[in-house]
Amino acid sequence: MNQQKKKSKTVIKILFVVLAILVLALVGAIIYFSLTGDFFKEEGEETITCGCYYIDPQVVNDCGETKRAFKFNTAKGTLKDCSASCPLSDLSTNMLYSTTPQDSYKVCKTKIVPTTQCMAMEVTTANGLLVTGRIQPNESIKITAKFDSDQYTGHTFLINNVSTEPDTVDGNEITKTISEFGEESILQVSAQAVNSRGDTVTSLVCNRLLEITTTARAGVNELTLDPYIENNNTKIKSAIISAGGLEDINTIIKFTFEKETLNMIDGFEIEAERGRISITEKDLYNSENFSDSNSFSLLDKYEGNIEITAEIIQGSNSLGFATASVDLIQKIADETGKESQEPQEEKIPTEEIPDNTEVAESSFSVSKTTSATCVERVSPTNTTTFTITVSNNSQNADTIESIKDKLPLGFAYVSGSSKLNGNNIADSIFVTTNNIGNSQEIIWEPQSPWSITASGTLTISFEAAAGTYALSGENLNEVIITPSEIPNDPSTLRASASLTVAQNCDNPEEKSIPQTGIFDSTLGRIGVGIGIILLGAIIYNTHQGSQLAHVIVNSEAYRDVEMTSYRVFNPKRYFEEKILERRERKR
Repeated sequence: MNQQKKKSKTVIKILFVVLAILVLALVGAIIYFSLTGDFFKEEGEETITCGCYYIDPQVVNDCGETKRAFKFNTAKGTLKDCSASCPLSDLSTNMLYSTTPQDSYKVCKTKIVPTTQCMAMEVTTANGLLVTGRIQPNESIKITAKFDSDQYTGHTFLINNVSTEPDTVDGNEITKTISEFGEESILQVSAQAVNSRGDTVTSLVCNRLLEITTTARAGVNELTLDPYIENNNTKIKSAIISAGGLEDINTIIKFTFEKETLNMIDGFEIEAERGRISITEKDLYNSENFSDSNSFSLLDKYEGNIEITAEIIQGSNSLGFATASVDLIQKIADETGKESQEPQEEKIPTEEIPDNTEVAESSFSVSKTTSATCVERVSPTNTTTFTITVSNNSQNADTIESIKDKLPLGFAYVSGSSKLNGNNIADSIFVTTNNIGNSQEIIWEPQSPWSITASGTLTISFEAAAGTYALSGENLNEVIITPSEIPNDPSTLRASASLTVAQNCDNPEEKSIPQTGIFDSTLGRIGVGIGIILLGAIIYNTHQGSQLAHVIVNSEAYRDVEMTSYRVFNPKRYFEEKILERRERKR
């Protein structure tokens, strides 16, 4: 009996040693998570800022472009539970520079606002009316921006990417009044400042895109052509016709040059409010857009300087005409000294073209870099700048239709951060973002394809921020370009850049707590520890504990472990126990 009690006490001592180790580990975990800010914070409960904003349907119909907002509200919360409020009842139509009914304004939401260092911006008229996205050219506007600190310096407004000093700086509020817009039809405004570390602070909340409504003189005022040279031929990249009194009705554009007449019935965009008609190269050279099944390809027959006239006919009325000159390159002389005529391919009927006729191919390649090799999941160390470089490796100018970038899981595009060859470009014109699960796909697609000179390059840079769902370790960011012509090597149209997401970029090898169930939660870890303590108390103080100890001591598993320990550390006791076992079996 004494031997049994001795064994029970041994088991209890072992259990309490294990319990003490677990308690110490639990205390250490509590201290660690409290110091790192994760104490009592469940997965997905990281504090974030979310937002909502109002848009005017007379200006823009769809959500997704925060620069089109005219009023922004933000709120604090978690990824699981964050909701900013934008009730339509807060809008007072007699305080808005718009004729839209109050119930017709739209409310949009943005899941994460990366920073609110610039916390608010309003654009108002001289009468104090809030501009909802469109302004008359004879109005003056006042821009007011507020920052989250009055300790910032170097305050500035970027007006169409030009840095302009504010009229007033009052603590954390700056203002600027603009009364003349010049020839601009779009006004992009953002507010910035510099913090104590010398970093530029801003926010998507303080970024606006306004349209300036222009009224052109009645009639057709101007024809603008954008020519370029490709394969020893002059091509027209785009055509813009400025005109007043435009209506979105049955329209014909009559082009005349030399002895040719082209009646364009489709393929053009009428922008009545801006007083212009825009036509891309693809539509100018598409015979289906012309009533006589011809196109601007007829220009290939001519050389030297010629005049092209455009007349706009709406309904049965002519709005007038405008003329522009274009230089068509001289044809290359042949060996006899005579100028060569039209390319031989045009003289051969289609059915006689040999099977080995060469098809125009593009020769592009793309590369990608990132400004940061490691990012974290919290601001300000969660953002990097990606740079995409497209190279034209051929001896002729060529065009690309679009650039598509697939961000890694958990990353988000920073609105308004795109630059083309170092110059800011408008998201509303060039950029489309598609949400795919917890990540995004970014597409840069101009109205007319981007032309890259022979052996030239084009660069796109933009910023992306890592969020809570970004995966630890190496992440790949892939880009793909789409050329206008068939590529001679499709493999060169893709590229990727890698960067590391870490808990601490100063020590990227530092591992975060594995996400393996209840131990992902600090509450779960504490609960398990308390359960172990209670189990130890039950074992020590109750009859059931003694019974449990008795079962453990008399189990085969415990006996095997005990004999193994005797065999290694106490051979004498091991042989004694073996002899006793044999005697017991003989009985």
